[in-house]
Amino acid sequence: MRINHQWIYYAILSLCWFNKATLGAILDSRCYLEGGGSAESFLATEDLAVGSIIGKLRINGDANAETGDINLSLREKNAPVEIHPGTKELALSVELDKEGVRGPSSIYVNVICIRRHSTDPSFVIPVNVRVTDVNDNAPQWIGTPYTLTLSEVTVPGTRILQGARAEDADQPGPFSTVEYQVLPGPYSEYVQFLNPLEGTLVLKKALDYEQLQNFTVKLRAQDQGTPPRHSDTLLRVVITDADDQNPKFQRESYSAEIPADGRPGELRMRPEPLKAVDQDEGICAPIQYTIVQSQDAKYFRIHPHNGAISLLTPIGYADVANGATLVVKATQIDNPDRYALTTVQLTRPGSHSDLSTLAFVQKRFVMRIREDTAVGNRILALPTNKPGKHLKYVIPDPVNSQFFSVGSLGELVLAKPLDYEKMTKHEFQVLATDGMTNSTAELTLEVIDVNDWEPRFRETHYEFMVPKSSLQSRADSFEGVLIGKVEAADGDRNDKLELSLRGQHAGLFEIDSTGNIYMRPEQLQSLNESTVHLIAIATDTGVPPRSTSVPVSVTMEGLTLARSGWNSNMLGMFGMIMGLFLMIIVALSCYIVRSKKQGKSASSGLGLGRNRVHSQAHSSVSSANLVTHEKLAGNGNGNGASVTSGGVSVLHMKHGGNITMANPMNNGLHHVASGASSSMALGSSAALLERERERERDRERQRESYAATVRIFLPGIVSRASANGQLFEEDEIEHDSLQTENNNRKVAATGVASGGVTTISTTPANAGSNLLSATDAMGSSENNLTVYF
Repeated sequence: MRINHQWIYYAILSLCWFNKATLGAILDSRCYLEGGGSAESFLATEDLAVGSIIGKLRINGDANAETGDINLSLREKNAPVEIHPGTKELALSVELDKEGVRGPSSIYVNVICIRRHSTDPSFVIPVNVRVTDVNDNAPQWIGTPYTLTLSEVTVPGTRILQGARAEDADQPGPFSTVEYQVLPGPYSEYVQFLNPLEGTLVLKKALDYEQLQNFTVKLRAQDQGTPPRHSDTLLRVVITDADDQNPKFQRESYSAEIPADGRPGELRMRPEPLKAVDQDEGICAPIQYTIVQSQDAKYFRIHPHNGAISLLTPIGYADVANGATLVVKATQIDNPDRYALTTVQLTRPGSHSDLSTLAFVQKRFVMRIREDTAVGNRILALPTNKPGKHLKYVIPDPVNSQFFSVGSLGELVLAKPLDYEKMTKHEFQVLATDGMTNSTAELTLEVIDVNDWEPRFRETHYEFMVPKSSLQSRADSFEGVLIGKVEAADGDRNDKLELSLRGQHAGLFEIDSTGNIYMRPEQLQSLNESTVHLIAIATDTGVPPRSTSVPVSVTMEGLTLARSGWNSNMLGMFGMIMGLFLMIIVALSCYIVRSKKQGKSASSGLGLGRNRVHSQAHSSVSSANLVTHEKLAGNGNGNGASVTSGGVSVLHMKHGGNITMANPMNNGLHHVASGASSSMALGSSAALLERERERERDRERQRESYAATVRIFLPGIVSRASANGQLFEEDEIEHDSLQTENNNRKVAATGVASGGVTTISTTPANAGSNLLSATDAMGSSENNLTVYF
């Protein structure tokens, strides 16, 4: 019993030691990540200062340099991060930059963890630091500063700068989305951006070279960060003078005296010589003077360049007894539509011309005027034969008197803005009086249309919902699906609107001239979002054209279902193709099986005897090369032998019955016989030769249509020979006639050289039946297998 207790004691001690060792191995989790895992990941903003802690490594163990049980280090040299000695803190050692310009945009390092006081191999822990973007870049203007040259007749609303652009180097998103604006300041009311997200500037206020030759405004590009970053640039606009002003005489009217004797000569003008200048200072076009045709104009001539008036022919006192009034016209040489009129009052010494009847120089005035002509501009001069401030002018028409007024010197002034859409022509009369006599002139002013109205949409934002049924019912149709209508109008009378769609997916939609928006369902397969944001733009046909835009949102409820419908149709087509392919395969298989069966029946019908198979093929290999030597495995009882006769090797194999092979050499005679003795075969060789030749001629006609395979059984070896390259299955060779009741026959080989014939004979064990066996072998086809090569 003591021995048993000792064994139990030692067993308990061994078990305790094993458990302690195993438990210690299991509990040693040093260098493993807390919570499992094989890699550590951190996030760091690109503006993180150098030396800052990125994070703490979640590695089991104490990394203290003195009392710790693990050592941590980095595999990479000159890594952008470092591990503080004695800690698990990962600190940044270089500057980060998400754009990859000033520093790395991501960090990947390997931390090596070594267990102290252990022979275990070190651990490698991958650490990945992803750098996140911050708004650290301000938009930068491209190609600044900008300088524009504009004509003073540029119509407000004209796009004066396209392609102003600023780029933000931050990652795509709100930090890199740039908005444009004109900063408040002097002259900022002249220009504005067409769209805050587009760098297109338009003229907001009319220009006047005579008042302002150039100006500068400040432009700002600002991103959408919090707080936003921006950069500013300057836009300088140089205004060029345009021919928008008529010439102007230095005086409103002039006077001169006709010589008392009426002699021809130059008249002296008062208060100064007659002169007109172009009010367009930047152009200062040359002026040509003429006298407007009248009853008294035939007596006078004016110099076309200096405006001097001369008397042409002598006139008597009675011809111009009460004096005369000449209307002088100053016209720009480069633009006949720009001119000015003044009057020259001619008197005779001692005459009382002021007692003459007041009259307008012309009874009818016709003029064309743009609808954007500024209020206060002088439109037309209405000269009379008694110029001066003592005359009073009145417009009797109460409607046109609101639009026009006549000054004391007979100048027609615009008092109210014109509007072509409300009134295309103004026809009225002007009455002039000097207190004693009156005169009336008819005025016709045709208003020229100006594209002063931008198209306007009825709504500021259009939202449309495409129901699920519309997508499913039109999934396979090429007809557009009507999803909604936008309405726009233009205040200009003769302008027409052209509607268009812009946006990333604008190609999936169409809009007609009435504002109906259609969707193309057949192209929705490339769409990967259920809400599409578009911009509808309306552009008029005015000069210059004006346009406006409005956002359009289209939400498609059944987009996923519609896609699944399209995928089902595609799968259906693929299934049909595969089904057709399988049908073709089945048809071909049936044809091959049928052909094979017909070949088998033809082969069996062409055989000469039950078990006799013949094969004769043309081969370039000589008969000497067709010698096969097989060493039969046996026990020396005569079951197999190899006999050579006439240079030909004859192989005899033991089978269940009589198998005989013959290989003829020179005369082409192939004969195999089985009998009881070789003397009987020699006696009947001549008859058999003739008979075999007849059979050979029949076989030659059929040799291409069948083949035979001879299967030879050896211990553990199965060989198959084929003719014409055709192989047969094992079940296609019949074994019945190759077997006899006596399975213990001995195989003997006899080589007969006469006639070049090699005969392989099988001799049964019973010598008393030799004659019967020979007769069966020669006259019957039941037990003969002959192969011709």
